[in-house]
Amino acid sequence: MQNIGFVHAMMPGLKKIHPGTSDKAAGRYLRFFNTHPYMAPTIMGLFLNLEEADNHEMIDKLQPSIAGSLAAIGDYFFWATLKPVIALLCILCVIVDQVWGIALVLIAYNLIHLWAMSWGFLQGYRNGPGGALDIGRVLSVDRARLISYSTPFLSGAVLVMLARWDGIGQGLTAGVLLLVGCIVAGKLRLGVFRIFYGVFTLALIWTMIR
Repeated sequence: MQNIGFVHAMMPGLKKIHPGTSDKAAGRYLRFFNTHPYMAPTIMGLFLNLEEADNHEMIDKLQPSIAGSLAAIGDYFFWATLKPVIALLCILCVIVDQVWGIALVLIAYNLIHLWAMSWGFLQGYRNGPGGALDIGRVLSVDRARLISYSTPFLSGAVLVMLARWDGIGQGLTAGVLLLVGCIVAGKLRLGVFRIFYGVFTLALIWTMIR
């Protein structure tokens, strides 16, 4: 799926490490490859580190698993957690008529993912497999779960403020109540985060059709 683009991105490094035989080295990466786009630089740095060490055995061992492992981390942190939060913040900016805030929110999101890509590459290149573990710890499921608690808070605020444009105070109250309910439900293992993501989706649709 992504192997051609991945090899193309690796070619400058492979040409530097294996002058004259970079095409042969590139052939090792033409097998199936699919991962989260923000995690690909970490994998690239990791493999370049192993190429410099001439550790082909480790490359063969990691290729079947590393892409899928980091894809799961990236999907959960960025797609399932950070993007809904960013979208809700953008909706709130529209509701309170602070459209300039959308630009700040989008800048913040892009700074986060560009940092993850550049820092991940450096960690992978400098530390090899340990670099992949480092970015896994930074973008951990536990950390993403903490961030995701802002989703019910923002969802409650958005829903109330959509129904009543001057209801900032009521929106904050509703957000707090939803957040508390989410925490309690989480402690009871009710798995209600899907409900709050549904609330977020309904809020988004409602905003577009108003």
